Amino acid sequence: MARTWGSLVRFAVMAAVLYAAAMLVMSHMTWRERPLIFRTGDYYNWPGGASWTRFHEFDQGQRYDAIIIGSSHAYRGYDPQIFARHGFRAYNLGSNAQTPLNSFPIIDHYLDSLRCPLLIFDVYEGTFTNSGLESTADLTQNITSGAAALEMAWNLRDLRGLNMMALRWCTPDREPFYLAPHPVRSGFLAMPDTMDKPMTPVLDSAIAIEPRQRDFFAKCVQLCRERGIRMAVSQHQARKGTNPDRHATFARCINDALDRTGIPFLDFTFAPGMDDRTNFADNNHLNAAGAQIFTEQLVDSLKKLGYLHPKR
Repeated sequence: MARTWGSLVRFAVMAAVLYAAAMLVMSHMTWRERPLIFRTGDYYNWPGGASWTRFHEFDQGQRYDAIIIGSSHAYRGYDPQIFARHGFRAYNLGSNAQTPLNSFPIIDHYLDSLRCPLLIFDVYEGTFTNSGLESTADLTQNITSGAAALEMAWNLRDLRGLNMMALRWCTPDREPFYLAPHPVRSGFLAMPDTMDKPMTPVLDSAIAIEPRQRDFFAKCVQLCRERGIRMAVSQHQARKGTNPDRHATFARCINDALDRTGIPFLDFTFAPGMDDRTNFADNNHLNAAGAQIFTEQLVDSLKKLGYLHPKR
């Protein structure tokens, strides 16, 4: 038995050494100006873009009145400049397809009540129905906290998460490969595009919530409560054609998670004030003009609820 265990340990050590050597070589050897590692799987993400800028410009020592978190709906729809016009300092930590599984390590490693008294958590149906692989691929390469990257890769429960972290470890001095297509201001990306045609109505009202994403959302809520971070959950307007029954199912999921917590769900999905074409960049995201309208409405709501207090 001892000999068997010894053989297994030697095999495991050899496998780990070979794996590390292969990842190191493929991370640094290039072909046609592209590291070989990116040719071994389509889930690897190039470091750079808005996520790189957003997290590298975020000052963890700075006190903010509010931090915004969530998917691309968050970083395209919540404009910190509107908060600034009302006298509040806000920063947007949204990222591509960020799910609650990914949001939890960000809250865990970046936020506390001293520097973030209010967390605005954007919720979107799409982030509650996927595994978190896309966001993990993006964030493991772009966030500044290695501990947060490792936590979300572990939470993914997918061997691809190990590969993503191995790539990060093999390139500690990496630089961004590309820049964001538009300026990133306090984490916010202003999209100038507008729609030129109506949205095809969504007829399918079924929605399959991922149990792990629901559970991680509940963990985000609990973590904020433990740290004394006030939390507000919100969702911005949707285009005409959005299925009301599908949204009602999703809204019940959010309200059930917030039941008896005192945390408000500010659901603007069908709220007025948004033009269906000129205020949207595509079928899901607000453009810069739409983000200004929505953020004004959100700030007004937060002030009325006492979540933002005017400075004297």
